[in-house]
Amino acid sequence: MSKAKGMRHRGQRKSTAALSEDGEAGTPTAIGTPPEDPQPTKPGLDGALMVYPPKRIKRRRWFIAGIAIGVLTALSAILYVNPTQNTHISRMQELLGDLDVMSIIPDSLLPDDFIQDMTKLLALDSHPARSTGEFEPALSLAKQEGLSKKHNVILVPGIISSGLESWSTASCSRPYFRQRLWGTSTMFKAILLDKDCWKQHIMLDKKTGLDPPNIKLRAAQGLDAADYFITGYWIWGKAIENLAVLGYDSNDMSLAAYDWRLSYYDLERRDQYFSHLKARIEISRSAGKKTVLVAHSMGSQVVQYFMKWVESSAGGNGGPHWVNDHIEAVVNLAGSSLGVPKTLASLLSGEQRETVQPLASYLLDHFMSRKELARVFRSWTGLPSLLPKGGNAIWGDLDGAPDDPIANSTDINTLVEPANNTADMPQYVSFGGQIRFDGDSDSSSGLHNQTMQGSLQLLFSALSRDELRLLNRDYSFGVFRTAKEMEAHKNDHRVWTNPLQHQLPNAPGLSIYCIYGHGATTERAYYYTTENATMDDLHDSSGVPAFKIDRTHRPHVSNVDIGIVNGEGDGTVPLLSLGYMCADGWRKPLFNPHGVRIVSREFVHNPLAVFKDIRGGAEAADHINILGNHDATADMLRIVAGQGHQIQDRFTSNIREYARRINIP
Repeated sequence: MSKAKGMRHRGQRKSTAALSEDGEAGTPTAIGTPPEDPQPTKPGLDGALMVYPPKRIKRRRWFIAGIAIGVLTALSAILYVNPTQNTHISRMQELLGDLDVMSIIPDSLLPDDFIQDMTKLLALDSHPARSTGEFEPALSLAKQEGLSKKHNVILVPGIISSGLESWSTASCSRPYFRQRLWGTSTMFKAILLDKDCWKQHIMLDKKTGLDPPNIKLRAAQGLDAADYFITGYWIWGKAIENLAVLGYDSNDMSLAAYDWRLSYYDLERRDQYFSHLKARIEISRSAGKKTVLVAHSMGSQVVQYFMKWVESSAGGNGGPHWVNDHIEAVVNLAGSSLGVPKTLASLLSGEQRETVQPLASYLLDHFMSRKELARVFRSWTGLPSLLPKGGNAIWGDLDGAPDDPIANSTDINTLVEPANNTADMPQYVSFGGQIRFDGDSDSSSGLHNQTMQGSLQLLFSALSRDELRLLNRDYSFGVFRTAKEMEAHKNDHRVWTNPLQHQLPNAPGLSIYCIYGHGATTERAYYYTTENATMDDLHDSSGVPAFKIDRTHRPHVSNVDIGIVNGEGDGTVPLLSLGYMCADGWRKPLFNPHGVRIVSREFVHNPLAVFKDIRGGAEAADHINILGNHDATADMLRIVAGQGHQIQDRFTSNIREYARRINIP
């Protein structure tokens, strides 16, 4: 494979239709919807920059298939113990009778792959010896370092991890009164046996973005609102156990659960969520304690919004010094500060990696179609807060992306030619094309490969009028390049969820820690098709074709699997979103003019074999299991115990190299 001819450096490429106010190309700066992405006339190498990665990314799906089959078995058991559910039993029998196991085994999973998988599964792990088990590492740290509680602690969960319980008393709601319709086994039972009623409760009103008539779903409260998602599957449970060892209890440790379906604007409007959070922190301060906010995933954006809201005259009216006076530190665990590409796919076509796996796709076709999923996702006005931010400036263009892994090069437009290059060596698809089509265009729709800006524009075109109105009311996805722009919009709540469009608070005494894992295969871009994707009421009124992820097997590319272009991250959030702001953005005066202390802590995802620990053990660092990671938990404990000043940067990925390729002052 030879180097592409005529490729230009990012700084030389201009696109007049995507110019910002200061003349930079490919960077949306306006509030709300990014500008429409023009169709490129010279995408470079036929629209798909091919490079050779340092190592090939491979998927392991046997465990996923096993879990799915196990869930089927469990659901069968639930149904058979209820003699009144004969119709549901018949449905389950019909489903299992139609199940062709061989048809759902991926074509790409060859016998030699299986042998390699089993060899690795049975191999002895080389993990270093460390204290593990219940209440670790807190027991060891309390003994060895004398750690004990100091600051007040508030845990802020991420999307879908807070339980939602019904307070409705009308119609089908009565059997579920004060039961959780999100979280616990009640949710699964309701989906399986009473799907229409469950959908009525879980969806928000499409015009108001609030509760539908006669429906009331509220976030469960207390530490048990997000300690376990279902019995045996911990979320915050391990963190709470470890904090208890240092002396914390419900008097100085709380969980700020929220209805994650709502936009942050509506969280305050309906539930006064941020007012309650402010009052809780002020009560602690009156007792002489500052607060450490420990946030996970989407919770990191909730905290960012809160810090802007609380100091704004249009919000909590706490003034410019409130954060400095009340908050000791913010701990972002797997924070999604710049958004998640899988959110785009979820809203556009009701799909993501989990739903397009062969077995999962089969089950969903029988229980809830992607059209139904898309309807549910689009009703949640909080979900667009996770759409990718920064447009092409962060996520790249059709010439390449900042996080394209190119060995021995700092130029993202350079192709790597291995010394032993062969014609049949698998190629690597650049991340710059967020939505791709085989052959660079879709013959049915006439659409071409799309960058992140173009993909967002495609989504906005497919949304209904009410969905787009609410999205534009609540969010902005661009980049501000001057302090003047940020000052002009400091009271605009739409930019408070976007760290590229506001500055950190005037809090020189504050520390922000970004703690996350990497090294897990993560969704970064997608191949789409309109073939056999019939027009439906999600798309036909907008004139946009109905899309679906193209699951065609592509053995010639090493980082594409069932239509998903895989990159680096924690299995859910790409590395760029996890790490850019802490590694680079917040270290610049433009975004951090008051000198807030910034610390990055990276951990390689290094799970145990499944038969040893189904959650991966003490060194698992993927998106959820980072909450039980030994070293990440130790960092969190030192911070709340007042020893955060001892914690320094720890970089184990290429995030600083990727950041240098991003052209933001």
